[in-house]
Amino acid sequence: MDHLAGYLKEAVLKELQGCQLRAADGVSLYTPDGMGNYPALWTRDFAYMAEYAGELMEPEHIRQCLCCTLDHARESDGWIPDRVDTAGTAVYSAGSPEAPCGEPNLDNGPFAVITAYFLCRYLDAGNGKQFLERYASPLYRGLTCIPKGEGGLVYNPPEKPHSPYGFTDCICKTGLLMKESLLYWRACRMLAELFARHNIRPEWAKELSRQAGSIEDSLEKTFGTENGMLLAATKDCRQTDVWGSCYALAVGFPLTEQRKASMVRWLLENRDGILQNGQLRHTAPGEFWEKCLLPVPEGEYQNGAYWATAAGWYAEAVAGEDLASACRVLEDACRYFETYGIFECVNGDYRKLPHYVVSAANVYGAIKKLL
Repeated sequence: MDHLAGYLKEAVLKELQGCQLRAADGVSLYTPDGMGNYPALWTRDFAYMAEYAGELMEPEHIRQCLCCTLDHARESDGWIPDRVDTAGTAVYSAGSPEAPCGEPNLDNGPFAVITAYFLCRYLDAGNGKQFLERYASPLYRGLTCIPKGEGGLVYNPPEKPHSPYGFTDCICKTGLLMKESLLYWRACRMLAELFARHNIRPEWAKELSRQAGSIEDSLEKTFGTENGMLLAATKDCRQTDVWGSCYALAVGFPLTEQRKASMVRWLLENRDGILQNGQLRHTAPGEFWEKCLLPVPEGEYQNGAYWATAAGWYAEAVAGEDLASACRVLEDACRYFETYGIFECVNGDYRKLPHYVVSAANVYGAIKKLL
């Protein structure tokens, strides 16, 4: 593992350097890949870079990119952009601006907050407070504008759906949503902590803590299944969410001990059907999403391909029960990277988009934790 950690650190550094594009105002925007396929600063991809590989980035670059995102918060409703391109144009929904993939993504606000939280780890107290004082309102509005339903869970109306979590932005998950609620819960806890630490907006910190508590009370009973895992949604795509379940365990969402044990057991028992070369599919073995916002062939992209983005969550989820299996997943992912390259997703001979930054960064984050 030490060799792989060293290799991966160098690989992540290379991808971070190769993905930067210069914006019209001179800011270096960190794009999702080093091929120019996604030529913009994507809010969620950048959040993953800052969380899992932030020590390999310039703190000023993180600050400038986050300011770029927050400066484009939509004045009418507070919505945070999905991405900002090099010309300074903000786009709020997945897909092309001419043909958006549903209403604005439901994870834009949470990922902006997550980036802010990790940025503040690299700023001294004075600069952190200054940043938060300037951007408290767009962070709070961009988070709390997201639609909620029963139990404070994130809600996606079936009649006019938003594009959900960005790594499933082609998938029509509707009703109450699990992964998106986890992201919202985590962002509420993080922003409340930042406000409290710097004595900013105590009433907002209190409200965020209240909303996070509501999600803690309702998520497991809403999405828990008999097979032990968590569902993706309550209406369209009411299916086992492998990524979301792994994420819940990896970030420490408060579940009952029985639920956590059953989830880990399911993940270990089904590893051969959900993992390929250390990379993880979104759905249960043999399953594909029931409804898409855009056509996605079965076995490709977000509908059955395998992604390194979520491999680290799987490893962290099972490490307490089976550390050898957790390490094996990360080793398999690194060996695949060394042999074939770092792709957005794969499935056998199908490989989509090389030099995909968070595939490496997210695995790197897990290796650091488990070493």
